[in-house]
Amino acid sequence: MSNGSNQTSWLRDATLPFQRMDEEAIVVDPRTREVHLFNETGARIWELLETASSVDELCAALAEEYEGAPPEALRGEVESFVSELGGKGLLKPRGRA
Repeated sequence: MSNGSNQTSWLRDATLPFQRMDEEAIVVDPRTREVHLFNETGARIWELLETASSVDELCAALAEEYEGAPPEALRGEVESFVSELGGKGLLKPRGRA
């Protein structure tokens, strides 16, 4: 993901049904009939994306919650997650943060 993408704010598609189950979450995309299962970190990112957030903001929030997580690994996971879900139309870009 390019550096410019890190400054884009992303927002989850509020029309998609999702359910939190313990530490995981399930998101259903009725348009494609796909079911997405997110692990604990993915579920937390999905929750944070209830409000528009940039990759930098997501990384900062997760770094506070997951103390001791290596920042490079955390950033890589966030960038990958946002890129994948954005590509599937589950997230909507909101311009520059």
